[in-house]
Amino acid sequence: MTYYRAGEYHDDGVTQNIAAPSFRFGAGIFETILFNGKSLCFFNQHLDRMESSLEKLGFIVPQIDFAELTMEVIKRNNLSDQIARVNIFGLIDENDAVDPVITAAPYTPLSEKQYRVCTVTDGVQHPLLGHKTMNYMYNWLQRRSAIKKGYDDAVLLARDNLVTETTTAALLFGDGERFCLPGGKMKLPSIALEAARSILPIYDCSVRSYSLGNFRYAYVLNSLIGMRPVTAINGTMFMPDEPNCKAVTEIICGC
Repeated sequence: MTYYRAGEYHDDGVTQNIAAPSFRFGAGIFETILFNGKSLCFFNQHLDRMESSLEKLGFIVPQIDFAELTMEVIKRNNLSDQIARVNIFGLIDENDAVDPVITAAPYTPLSEKQYRVCTVTDGVQHPLLGHKTMNYMYNWLQRRSAIKKGYDDAVLLARDNLVTETTTAALLFGDGERFCLPGGKMKLPSIALEAARSILPIYDCSVRSYSLGNFRYAYVLNSLIGMRPVTAINGTMFMPDEPNCKAVTEIICGC
């Protein structure tokens, strides 16, 4: 895999400074972007989210042409006419410097997948959940545990059993007419969800783990999968809603 770092393109592994916070503590911000074979979907929104997080956390955003560099990485990996997953990592180096690394790899969309998820066993609420940090240990462990139980992902809970999102996607619920967006401020701002708002009547609401049965439909949304149906959360079953999923996915993944 060819990647960009520090003004150059590399074909070997990424070398980490053992004294850097990115190595010692997993300090950094990252973004995952879909290249649909033609364009980088919602690239500016992803870049804005990354830059906003870095600034809010007290770091200076590097002044480089991320779009041009990303397209060159895609080209050097022979992915210009294929679907690919692009990652931009903002590694926090010594002296609080941000060291960008850009990668691209082939990606196969799971366009027919229906998701089964479970709620986490321990709720958590922290301001860092509003940023896509590289120190993703909590989310990674919860998803790992869910997969071991036979599910696809885990639903994060805040205090009082409030449903927020999954470890990898935004959550949405529907009753056949309107779409309910659960959770408060302690979750990642979803670019895919904002795209869905352009065609769906979405309103903010509070959903608790014990009230999931009030809804007929459930969905997960992120920049790689678009919008896909959730058919079960724990023992609560939902109907798959393919028409709305298809319409929203065309917007998210078709750019």
